[in-house]
Amino acid sequence: MTNSFSTPDKTKWHDITTTNSMIDRDIEYWAKYGSNLFPSIVINNSTFRGQLETQAVFNAICAGFSDAPKECKTVLQTYDVGHDVEAGIVYFDDGYRVHHVIGIFFIFTVMLFITLCCYRRYAKRQMKETMNTQIETAVNHYVSLSQRDSTNRSKSSDV
Repeated sequence: MTNSFSTPDKTKWHDITTTNSMIDRDIEYWAKYGSNLFPSIVINNSTFRGQLETQAVFNAICAGFSDAPKECKTVLQTYDVGHDVEAGIVYFDDGYRVHHVIGIFFIFTVMLFITLCCYRRYAKRQMKETMNTQIETAVNHYVSLSQRDSTNRSKSSDV
């Protein structure tokens, strides 16, 4: 950017006599192509203005290639390019294939299996803790009843 000014002295950049080559080139570009009007587009040094149709824009872009890419060939071979592009339903050949879908399905199946194994392990631990607590409570209850019963028997035999 510093090299674009006509003088390297930064203190003189605000002077009216100082020019900027980058800005001058932009002004020339806008004057030449006039794409400052809306809507307009510059393709291959030609300015298109007004109501732009998708097929015309695609044709202009693709015409600039000596060997058109497959997107140009795919889109321009359809009959209703304008409607398809506006509706967002133009599909190119580089989308998902069957092996992509199978791979994604396999990954999700493995993730589901791992999740289920982890949940099963967690559920077993919880069940074991609950069963141990219930058994411990039952044994403590039985022990207290048997001690009470033996105390009652010893008292009745004393009488």
